Amino acid sequence: MKPEAASQKFDVVRLADGLFKVKVNQGRGFFKVGVEKKPGEANSFFLEINGSRKFEIGNDCDTCHFWFKCLHEPRLSRKVVNLPKAFQVPRPIDEAMIQELAPVLDLQEKGEFEIFETSINVTGPYDSEDEGSYFFNSEFMELWDIQDPREEGLLSAWEHYESNRPRVFRHSESNVVENQYDFVIPLVPRGLLKEENVKVYQSMIANGDRPRILLLGLYHRGIPEVVRRGRSKTLHSFFAGFVLDGHHKLAAYRRAGVPAKFLVILSHKASKYFLLREEGTVPRPKFEERLSLLAAPS
Repeated sequence: MKPEAASQKFDVVRLADGLFKVKVNQGRGFFKVGVEKKPGEANSFFLEINGSRKFEIGNDCDTCHFWFKCLHEPRLSRKVVNLPKAFQVPRPIDEAMIQELAPVLDLQEKGEFEIFETSINVTGPYDSEDEGSYFFNSEFMELWDIQDPREEGLLSAWEHYESNRPRVFRHSESNVVENQYDFVIPLVPRGLLKEENVKVYQSMIANGDRPRILLLGLYHRGIPEVVRRGRSKTLHSFFAGFVLDGHHKLAAYRRAGVPAKFLVILSHKASKYFLLREEGTVPRPKFEERLSLLAAPS
């Protein structure tokens, strides 16, 4: 798709410094969040690509954790989307830049998205058998009552990256400490990357450049029963993003060992944000406040 072919203009609202909400009134739905409704049970979320379910990405249960399960290999080319060259110009996000993201936004489904930049110092990649990953963390297993991550089938042999440490949020009224874990999930396996391209980005990063990686993001925050009932003062929340553009950059950042810069198109439909008792009953303002903290310069 050529950038100049896109004619749709998007409704953009500034929510905070570096955080914008965009409404896509019509889209091709090449990337889509499917919802499977189950009577009497939690509804499941799926990432669909070109009409096919590729990943199960959790559910809308208020006490459940995030996971991703690869159902079918995406089998995308190394270049998932084509972006205008202006995307790489080092400048703050503004409404004009968001309008320039039309080639990507046009591929989404109709709905609301939050757009922001964030940085993650990634580790990995990990696979489903790697006991160094978050999903084998004893605190995770205890908090969410997981006996064996392998039996849960959370990752289905698909690689992913994680933040090197969680972001910590402290809730003074309840004394709950919330650890947010970040995940980056490629849609193109490492084996299909070109080494010469990775080295080009390595050189750019070594010279101080911070090329952007584009993510289709989501945020999941459930409240485990042990936290809801006051038996635990530890809470885990999850930010995750699927790489739409920048697989070579991601590999280069990992080798360089410096925080990667991500531009996030976060799907409101794919996200859930439940509240602690002290936070009231209206989640949207709290959700936007959390995203504004992710968008703030570190």
